[in-house]
Amino acid sequence: MRRLWVLSALFAFIAFTGCTKTDIPKNEVFSINDLSNKKVGVIKGTTAEIYAADYGTDSTRLQAEKFETLAQAVDALLEGKIDAVLTDDAPAKVFARKNPSLRILNETFKEESYAGIVAKENMGLLDSVNIALIQMRAMGVYDSIFDNYIGGQTKYHVSQDSAVGPVLRVATNAEFPPFEFRCKKRGIVGIDIEIARYVANYLGRNLEIIDMDFDDIIDSVRAGGADLGLAAFSVTEERSQIINFTDHYATSKIVVMVRSGEEESTFQRIKDSLLGG
Repeated sequence: MRRLWVLSALFAFIAFTGCTKTDIPKNEVFSINDLSNKKVGVIKGTTAEIYAADYGTDSTRLQAEKFETLAQAVDALLEGKIDAVLTDDAPAKVFARKNPSLRILNETFKEESYAGIVAKENMGLLDSVNIALIQMRAMGVYDSIFDNYIGGQTKYHVSQDSAVGPVLRVATNAEFPPFEFRCKKRGIVGIDIEIARYVANYLGRNLEIIDMDFDDIIDSVRAGGADLGLAAFSVTEERSQIINFTDHYATSKIVVMVRSGEEESTFQRIKDSLLGG
């Protein structure tokens, strides 16, 4: 009897919601050229913020809306508060896979490389990190890490060795999957965290991951609050004036994420809500 009541409520609710209208505007961004005069979400302190500021001419500028995290920008996009999000392709794919209401334009906005950061005066550490990165590639560790987090083909993780050396303090921002994000069982995880473990093992040092705002990482490394920064840093000439980059360990594309116009089945969504999925 209870099941019949729930199903009756389910179909009645579907009939009701089928007549309602959404306030979320339809997507109007189908190419990079469509960004002119649109509200575009960017993450503070990232190269996407810089590219957004340089986009277009006086009559075709986009309106950059700045967010602390990519998740906040995506929420604003889904709610119709902005028209698009400018971000790196790997994390964009993570969000798009989880939400059918998002899609990524085929055009590439910008190509760039990722590297770690070390203070200008810490040349010894820079050399050691670069040697560790070379060793990672030679031993296949690098490919195994990326196959795990991006390809989904392995369950590979770098184990943390016990060490007697000083702590290696690595600054990151755990808001940028698959490079760094939080996991209920394992804490902060991701490609950069695996690299940090490998580097710490190579140096014979224990590892401390320091989570902070992305915009604060460069200043922290420069001031000695952290030894190394690993947070999918794009290599730019401007940044290289104040910080040293390690050898790059990944290439990336800046892409445009928009609303797809597709939604989860109304029937399935309500069914899951009423019957517990």
